[in-house]
Amino acid sequence: MSAAFSAPVVKGWCPGLFAPMQAADGWLVRVRPPLGRLTAAQALLIAQVAEQDGNGQISLTNRGNVQLRGFELEAARAFPQRMIEAGLGQPDPEVERRLALQVSPLAGVDAACATDTLSCAYALRDALINCQRLSALPDKFGFCVDGGGFFPTGSLQADIMLQAVAEPVTADHAWRVVCGGACSGPFAVNEAVQTALALGNAFIKRGEQKRPLRSPSIGENLFADSGLVPERAEMSPGRKRPAVCAGHLTGTTYASVAPLGRITASTLRACAGIAQEGDGVLRITSWSGFIFSGLKKTPEISKMIVNPDDARLQVYACIGAPGCAQAAGDVGRDALSLAPFLPQKTDLHVSGCRKGCAHPDVAKVTLVAGAEGYGLIMQGRAGDEPIRIIPNYESVRAFLQALPKGGV
Repeated sequence: MSAAFSAPVVKGWCPGLFAPMQAADGWLVRVRPPLGRLTAAQALLIAQVAEQDGNGQISLTNRGNVQLRGFELEAARAFPQRMIEAGLGQPDPEVERRLALQVSPLAGVDAACATDTLSCAYALRDALINCQRLSALPDKFGFCVDGGGFFPTGSLQADIMLQAVAEPVTADHAWRVVCGGACSGPFAVNEAVQTALALGNAFIKRGEQKRPLRSPSIGENLFADSGLVPERAEMSPGRKRPAVCAGHLTGTTYASVAPLGRITASTLRACAGIAQEGDGVLRITSWSGFIFSGLKKTPEISKMIVNPDDARLQVYACIGAPGCAQAAGDVGRDALSLAPFLPQKTDLHVSGCRKGCAHPDVAKVTLVAGAEGYGLIMQGRAGDEPIRIIPNYESVRAFLQALPKGGV
């Protein structure tokens, strides 16, 4: 490993409602809206808290969470109670930890999404609330309920996934359970939920260190330990944004995306106002955006992406310097300024260090900031060994401009 790209400090956990994390710009606090949905009133409250107690900077994470930055410790400690009172958290920290659950953001408003997606999600959520033994799962271990539709099945990624079956054997057996590289046959909702819990419990009993989402082969072992035979094995693809994730989606639904997942309190306030023009709900996507339903036209929101062809949708970057002490540069600034030079269908990940927090999956081009410039990785992750060092921003731009126009 090059000395310019030494291993970063890996904390091994994510901030949560009851677990703030200290960063270079203050304490991070995070809230997990139930089923990835915020009412306009809740969004306005979060914007107010971000300005009053933090630095006004907000991130939308790839798990559908909302993260606020720049808090003093006492304000971070007071944050959970404010969110609980607003219906945005569980009073029991152990229950709150277990609810790492993503749901199709168009469930209930997309006719092509499985009609029982929300009822399946509520059933799984209730089961997680009541399953105390799953508190032993790692902080980053997650579940999802993916009903397909406009955002096709596979748009969500988690360690254990309940996915709608395209052609169920019977009307009520419409869900399969996917864990790593293994999946079940079609189940009814209750069977699918119980299978998900059994797989989570098997993970705990095995004492696994790696999660199924990152090590797909673990899935078959968990099925076997649960007394189940997977119907087939398939390697789970990395998380990818849907073909259309900004602008008009379907019917009266429209989407906006935060560049690099970052917004300000004033932008969140504007998004709450747009939601109030429709059904009053902001649906958070795992690709750092909001979906609005009940609108008559594409919303105009300053500093949010509403054009599906915007080049900034092709880039990922962490908070970088000065927000993170481990970052070797202002990677967000560089990522956004490099976006116009990317060939079509070429995604770019610019990481402040080798952890690759913003995009754990493979990118066609990855740049890792270091003391000597940017380490270049092609078709890989930030933790991979760079194939060469590009010394400065101008050289990076020239490299991108020289790539084949049709993509790499």
